Amino acid sequence: MNIYDLIGGIAVALSCFNLLPQVLKGFKTKSMKDISWIFIFMIITATIFWFIYGKYKNDWAIMLTNSIIFGFAIILLIQKISYGRENKKVKNNL
Repeated sequence: MNIYDLIGGIAVALSCFNLLPQVLKGFKTKSMKDISWIFIFMIITATIFWFIYGKYKNDWAIMLTNSIIFGFAIILLIQKISYGRENKKVKNNL
C-alpha cells in the first residue's frame, strides 16, 4: 500500500460517512426542517450518476462508496418525509 492508496481510503471513508451525523441527528431530534429537499435530491442524483460511472469504469471503490452514500441519502429522505408529517400533526393539535 502506498500513500495514494491510504489517501484514497481516507477519502472513501469520509465520503461514505459524511451524512451519518445528520442521519443520527434526525433520529435524535425528529426534525429535518433545516435539511432542504434540493440537497437530498442532489445527493441521490449525484450518487446514482457516480455509481453508473463506477460501473462503467469497473471501479468497485466508486460503486461501494456511492452505494453507501445513497443509502444514507434515502434515510434522510425518509426522515424528511416522516418527520415533516409528524411536525404538522403536532402543530395542528396545538
